[in-house]
Amino acid sequence: MSDTYSGRYDAIIVGVGGMGSATAYYLARRGKRVLGLERFGIPHAMGSSHGQTRIIRLAYYEDPSYVLLLRRAYELWREIQDKAGEKLLHITGSIDAGPEESWVFKGSWESCKLHDLPHEVLTGAELERPTLATTFPLSTSRSSSQREASSRRSVASSPT
Repeated sequence: MSDTYSGRYDAIIVGVGGMGSATAYYLARRGKRVLGLERFGIPHAMGSSHGQTRIIRLAYYEDPSYVLLLRRAYELWREIQDKAGEKLLHITGSIDAGPEESWVFKGSWESCKLHDLPHEVLTGAELERPTLATTFPLSTSRSSSQREASSRRSVASSPT
């Protein structure tokens, strides 16, 4: 490969919000020549990952197979956080509530059990407290593995 610019790219990323900027960053880090195109300013409020925060959780109710990918995502969030020199990942807990037979409850609980994630299963009565402004269904899975990521700051801080 020549040291002169060929005018060609290995990848062109259309949209450099949360996903596009991460894609561009990791491709460039692997030595690929990358062009990122964005219709709006960076960051902006027109994409799917705009706003101050995003939720990422290990107790993924859609399918337990995502847990391994999510563990890697947490490593990458910590890496970008270290490079940015700013706290971007805030560890919190979560409540996945629903009837015991519901997809959300069963899926979250299954992820917790299969991947040995710290969790509690509580009844709605156990969760109802005077300080809460809502009532909960009969069975609820509460996980300590939810993370909140500062998506707006991560896009602005990503070295792309």
